[in-house]
Amino acid sequence: MTDPTNLVGQTIGRYRLLEHLGQGGMAEVYKAYQPSLDRHVAIKVMHAFLAREPDFLGRFEREAKNVAALQHPNIIQVFDFDVHHGMPYMVMEYVEAGTLKNQLEKLAAGRQRMPLTEAVRVVREVGRALAYAHQRSMIHRDVKPANVLMGAGGRVILSDFGIAKILTGPSFTMSGATVGTPAYMSPEQSLGRPGDHRSDIYALGVMLYQVATGQLPYEADTPLAVMLKHVNEPLPLPRTFQPDLPEGIERIILKSMAKSADD
Repeated sequence: MTDPTNLVGQTIGRYRLLEHLGQGGMAEVYKAYQPSLDRHVAIKVMHAFLAREPDFLGRFEREAKNVAALQHPNIIQVFDFDVHHGMPYMVMEYVEAGTLKNQLEKLAAGRQRMPLTEAVRVVREVGRALAYAHQRSMIHRDVKPANVLMGAGGRVILSDFGIAKILTGPSFTMSGATVGTPAYMSPEQSLGRPGDHRSDIYALGVMLYQVATGQLPYEADTPLAVMLKHVNEPLPLPRTFQPDLPEGIERIILKSMAKSADD
């Protein structure tokens, strides 16, 4: 099997890899060129060790088909998927933009916050993507600013649908990794349960808290400590950090981040 971390210049199927864009979960992401349609695409190449699991390729194919069926302006479009020399890969639309995480880091460096109207717009757009997917029984399980692309014309695009479900086999579990990102994980996910669409709503609430106040609700020295705070600690009121935050926005955050999914 080829090493997916060093594929620039190589051809995978009909696609020539042009630039390494970074690592996403258990995969490497590349900008690529598709000569047949004269367009650039993004390719996510899964790490080869995952494909050695007996059920991985079947799980990858099922989820790739499910994600490719999602047609929504706020969800990254998947065009194709295949296996190259033992490495599964997905082909997606290429968005020449940064992520919401990039924007928040730049604002934080300048001691600034995103304007509330823009923060609400971004979260609403991600919410529309999730509502559409949830109606089709698709759960994201890793909603976070790093998975939100900020495209041209203000387009907000949620990426990495299906990845969390693909990464549920024994190799991933034995690596000690968790499905999800501790800062945005619901209490049920932090307790090792798979969660459902309400876990996505919780993560969206964390994002709204972050963009509205300029900080995360829970921080600690280790990922485990953050997860335990999500489970056990009362939510610090957003208006403690942002006194002029409208009461209605705070209520939405509190409901989204209720400790019990039933609430």
